[in-house]
Amino acid sequence: MISISQPKPPKSDSSDDDSRNTKQAPKPEPFKWNITHGAETWTHDAAEIASLSDPPIIEGLLREREVGSVVGAAKTSKTWFTLALALAVASGEDFLEMRTNRRKVLYLDYELKPGTFRKRMSLLAPERPEGFFYQTLRGERRLPSVDEIAALVESEGFGLVVIDSLYRTGWLSEENNNDSTPRDLAPLQDFTKRCAASLLCVDHTAKGGGQDKSAVDAARGASAKGGFWDCLLVLRPTDKGPDPEGNYAILDPVLRDWPRFEQLPLVSFTWTANGCTVETAGEVDRGESDATATRILEVIGAADNGISCKAIIAASKIGEGTVRRHLEALVKRGKVVSFPDPNHSQRVLYRLADMADEPHETAPNHAA
Repeated sequence: MISISQPKPPKSDSSDDDSRNTKQAPKPEPFKWNITHGAETWTHDAAEIASLSDPPIIEGLLREREVGSVVGAAKTSKTWFTLALALAVASGEDFLEMRTNRRKVLYLDYELKPGTFRKRMSLLAPERPEGFFYQTLRGERRLPSVDEIAALVESEGFGLVVIDSLYRTGWLSEENNNDSTPRDLAPLQDFTKRCAASLLCVDHTAKGGGQDKSAVDAARGASAKGGFWDCLLVLRPTDKGPDPEGNYAILDPVLRDWPRFEQLPLVSFTWTANGCTVETAGEVDRGESDATATRILEVIGAADNGISCKAIIAASKIGEGTVRRHLEALVKRGKVVSFPDPNHSQRVLYRLADMADEPHETAPNHAA
């Protein structure tokens, strides 16, 4: 018996077009495993263990090739603090009683006008800062990419790069997205691998002030951001300090490769007509970083244009009577300024005080 096969129908022109236009996605390269046997690299030699960490830039605080962040609410003097840190590293001088190892420093400021930045640098540096270089990027139509900064760092030999502030760079595609944030920040780790330098980014406190958050969760935006940093320096405004009229903040650090701070440094900011001093004014217990006045100050500092008493109570989760008593005392001591709400004739708003509120005509405004 002979079977006769039916002829296959011809392919349509459209299917030919589809086959020609369909491109197969390239297969990803196989992951290259590089497994290490722990028994071969284990050591109990103290000197060898110490040598495994990168060299320190600031003893106890920051190492070479680390990615760090300075976090604080508005008017907690983040820029003054970070600029003082950078100038100390550039000169090799101690910072907050911690020894620094001198590095060539690049400070990229995205917020201040050139004259304002120069003024702050001049007030903070006691003499010519020979190892300190900067550029103000406010108003630039195109901002540098991480790769462009890395190329500059490699060619000029910078050991510490400061980015002030992170949210101005455009590097975060969506600040509150836990999926995109790690991808957006990954180039910063690539930067430290490529360059023998550390990167320190200034950031803002989370909405509500971060008062009910640990230091690692204090930065605004996605929670994944907090765990990304090797060195996280949180500045918490406080009413503590030897001088009732002084300006203080508690430094609450979270460090990946240094011992935990058992006592937190109390940082003092002192301004005069021709100088600014950032120094330690003592230490406070860890519990003080969550004290009532500190929590209220953080909530006020996190508000963009002032905040009402009712909103402070809701954000801080502190009782109304306690909030009102502290607000009255903070206003009387000049830590907080009260002013009429422009949108509500019978409501008062509160904001943190700054140097513009004090009777020093020649003193700078330290709003950042």
